[in-house]
Amino acid sequence: MEEHKVDEIVEKFGTPIQVYSEKDIKSRTLKLLDIFKTKFGKEQFKQFYAVKALPNPNILKIITDLGCGLDCSSKTELYIAVEILKLDSSRILFTSNYTSDEDLLYAINKKVIINLDNINLIDKLEKISEKNLPELISLRYNLNINTETDVKSNILSGNLSKFGIDYKDIKNAYDKLKKLGIKKFGIHVMCGSNVLNNNYWNILLDNLYRTINELNINFEFINLGGGFGIPYKENEKELDLKKIAENIYEKIYFYSKKNNLKIPKIYMEHGRYLTGPAGWLISKCNSIKEKDNNIIYGLDSCMSNLMRPGMYDSYHKITVHKKKGNNINSSVVGTLCENNDWFAKNINLPNNIEEKDIFIIHDTGAHSHSMGFQYNGKLRCGEVLICEDNTLKLIRKNEDIEYYLQNIIYI
Repeated sequence: MEEHKVDEIVEKFGTPIQVYSEKDIKSRTLKLLDIFKTKFGKEQFKQFYAVKALPNPNILKIITDLGCGLDCSSKTELYIAVEILKLDSSRILFTSNYTSDEDLLYAINKKVIINLDNINLIDKLEKISEKNLPELISLRYNLNINTETDVKSNILSGNLSKFGIDYKDIKNAYDKLKKLGIKKFGIHVMCGSNVLNNNYWNILLDNLYRTINELNINFEFINLGGGFGIPYKENEKELDLKKIAENIYEKIYFYSKKNNLKIPKIYMEHGRYLTGPAGWLISKCNSIKEKDNNIIYGLDSCMSNLMRPGMYDSYHKITVHKKKGNNINSSVVGTLCENNDWFAKNINLPNNIEEKDIFIIHDTGAHSHSMGFQYNGKLRCGEVLICEDNTLKLIRKNEDIEYYLQNIIYI
């Protein structure tokens, strides 16, 4: 982001503020779509953006206007897709977990693609649908392979994961669907998050097809989930999407022909890859503390604006606007009354930083603002879009105390 643009944003909107680049979002989205649709064909590949990564309808419209669908995990996210963006139901996936009757019925009535996370949901589906069953149902399969993720606590497969239907139940689950009269099926796996290993999807498909062969189902689609990572750290490399697309293509066609199965469509649901690098959290230094051989810079933002470092011990690059010079061991923290409210520990920053200097936290375009909360009465900051024509548009207002108290009933 250009220095003059930072000055303009701070002057116009104050701090903290979450900023996104329309140009960068479009560029990354078109790159992914072009590579995979060129390899698989326009009708054989679909990308559904993971709404949970960045649920602002303005951003979602940019992405869906380019041809993506939306992957929703709650009734609220479905509402945005159906009622606000008016997407066709074939462009909406619903993958929730431990789903309520209300949410499931809403998805049924809106005729979106339903992806069930639990074998018990099949009975619930039959009960509440009143025989208005979908033509196609997908199941999330808990494929027990080593999870590829930069976050140890974010376990997406195996016995320690809360997600998906285990191997021992998956055949029975599809058999139950067949007995209900379902004729078309999808299968979904999501085992990795922020994956930077180009070969991961080879391993995923080799293991998945061992189960598909046993199921003997001609799947309409295979949903490989999300998981495309981004290089948060400077020594990390971008994924080779062309190599990954080629590998997935070869695996799908090899196994389909080997087992006399039709070629399924390939669905993916990447969020972070499209918007992560296209976002920045801009914050002001409130206070500076010297402690042992470390200088601690306290910002006017906190975990309410960016939870990932405190929750996952994740790394985000931090720069200080218009400051250069000798490096000094530093830490950057927020204002929350919790000791895990750190943006960075023991990083090198310029030694001439002062109060009111502007800090820029990079790669906050996914799983950042959307994970905000109101502990300590913290109010989430606004969101700003740098449009393609380089103008600035406020796409979410700052929360205020009135907003925080609006649902209180005084007795």
